[in-house]
Amino acid sequence: MIINIFGPSGSGKTTFIRSLLKYKETQKFFEKFTENNLKIENNKKISVSLIPLPKFRGSVEELFNIFPIERNTIMSLNEELKYLYKSIFNELPSKKNLDQILSRKVESFSAGEIRRLYILKSLLVESNILIVDEPFSNSDKKLWDMIYRSINIKKYSIIISHFSLKDFFEPNHENVAISIAEIRNRFHIKI
Repeated sequence: MIINIFGPSGSGKTTFIRSLLKYKETQKFFEKFTENNLKIENNKKISVSLIPLPKFRGSVEELFNIFPIERNTIMSLNEELKYLYKSIFNELPSKKNLDQILSRKVESFSAGEIRRLYILKSLLVESNILIVDEPFSNSDKKLWDMIYRSINIKKYSIIISHFSLKDFFEPNHENVAISIAEIRNRFHIKI
């Protein structure tokens, strides 16, 4: 399930998500959209990709080592993640090119590639919820469907966006688009 929280710039979307995390209310928020209890204990395994992020100056390998991601994991990506990987590195992972890719400095990528690199990293970390802030920024609309499908492999995701995604992707009854204004008016989660 993807919950798409949308609203104009400065409307408090990212602040709202940070508050959910800070006060450990993410499970309660998801329960508003699902029939059964998710049983996510105290947000212990939430993979967060809140963007914009501080400028990371290390290599791709150093970025992946923040939450250890093994080479075997990169070599055995599923179909959606292979497309995401290729959109960043312009080739699929192989034993031949992996060392070269991992040694590349993150700052050598374009803004859109860096954003997708952070999404890929977050999808490879063992987690139960993925939170992504503006995943489509700095990306061509041709890439949007691929980014959306890769995020949708997680069982539960929150996408923060300045516009509603419901008109851009194949309808899925599990996925919900809700404005930050509607959240404030309709949901009473104390944060």
